[in-house]
Amino acid sequence: MNFKKNIFDNSNFNSPLGVRGLFFLLFFSISSFAQTPQTISFPDIAVKGYGDASFTLNATASSGLAVRYVSSDATVATVSGSTVTIKKTGAFTVISAYQDGNATYAPATPVPQILVVCPKATLTVTAADKTIDSGTATPALTYNITGYKNNETSSVVSGTPTFQVLASYLSTGTYPIVINKGTLSATNYDFQLVDGKLTVNPGTATPILNEKDTLVKIYPNPASNVLHIDYQDNFDFSVINIQGKVITNQKSAKNTVVLPVDQLNEGFYFVKIQNNSVLNVYKVLIKR
Repeated sequence: MNFKKNIFDNSNFNSPLGVRGLFFLLFFSISSFAQTPQTISFPDIAVKGYGDASFTLNATASSGLAVRYVSSDATVATVSGSTVTIKKTGAFTVISAYQDGNATYAPATPVPQILVVCPKATLTVTAADKTIDSGTATPALTYNITGYKNNETSSVVSGTPTFQVLASYLSTGTYPIVINKGTLSATNYDFQLVDGKLTVNPGTATPILNEKDTLVKIYPNPASNVLHIDYQDNFDFSVINIQGKVITNQKSAKNTVVLPVDQLNEGFYFVKIQNNSVLNVYKVLIKR
């Protein structure tokens, strides 16, 4: 008997695959088991904000093969190669790193990381500084906005800020122009508010003065409980704090007013006295 022939003759081998089938099965099984495992290292992604520049992902595979990335939500961020571009704020997406393997390396287990685009960008809203002469009316208050991202302009902002009301007439000195958010709104921005400064110079536009000024008396100064205001005629008067806020605004039907000041905080105040075209502004100190 030809023993060798009987072993390798498909017709004599008791297998549905035959010798050749078993050979190829064994070859592919060995090839499969021969692929080297690999892993992916993918560091956490830092929190990003609206308008942040595109950034590069830095996952690596232990095989040294290139890693590919997939973003779960392209409306939040897109990935091209390893570069991420942020699309909107107040959202998140999962970015997964893949390495699909080759003849030598088996596919790696994908590694996901979360990208949070939470903080909005900040627009700075600054009250414009103003300068006037003493005795002139408070000017129109204005502001400017800086800090736009992605080549955006004021078209992305709606509404306007508001200003703390200043007295109509102020004596020489410096006063804060306090700005508030008002109705300002922008989808991808928060607002930082910066106060301005109103400088009142002595100038030439001083309050109107005439011989009646010698008849004005405001005492005591400093005052603690009451303030006396004496004037020749009936007059209107206002008490204004150092921030320009009107504390009281009254019309006197007599020549003398006794004004309680015991509820006022210590510090400097301005008393504005108006009689027809005559305007007088005096600084008084409340002290206890």
